[in-house]
Amino acid sequence: MDIQSRLLTVDFYNCKAEKCADEEALRTKVSNILRELNLIPLQIITDRQESGHISLMALLPDGHLAVHVHPELCHISLDIYLCTEDAALDPIAHAMRRAFQPEKTKTTHLRRGDFRSPSEIRPKTTTRVAPIRKIKSTGAKVIRILARRNRG
Repeated sequence: MDIQSRLLTVDFYNCKAEKCADEEALRTKVSNILRELNLIPLQIITDRQESGHISLMALLPDGHLAVHVHPELCHISLDIYLCTEDAALDPIAHAMRRAFQPEKTKTTHLRRGDFRSPSEIRPKTTTRVAPIRKIKSTGAKVIRILARRNRG
């Protein structure tokens, strides 16, 4: 049987703080991104939860997009679900990444409605670190190595 749909989950870590706090700005930003990609939302619902995080759900003709923004953590969770085998999810995730400018992203691709045996069904997970984060991490490693040398 054919795969019925595709799901892409993305975690954006250490987003620019000013890009994470405003519910209306989030709604406008997501709406514009979807329209630029010719995914005209049927409806967009947003809500600021009691915990402080912002939830957004965009209903699309063949799926949905869910965004959860945790302003205090500068973290954004993104789920993109489209009901077609050849759904292009990565362009949506790339546009969202450009909009929120995270230092690190973790993405997982899932096939939904996959009727193969469970041992053949594995999500594909990738992690991407922004260049500035790589520089900071490498610098910290070098400093630790030099400190160990000076102690010994």
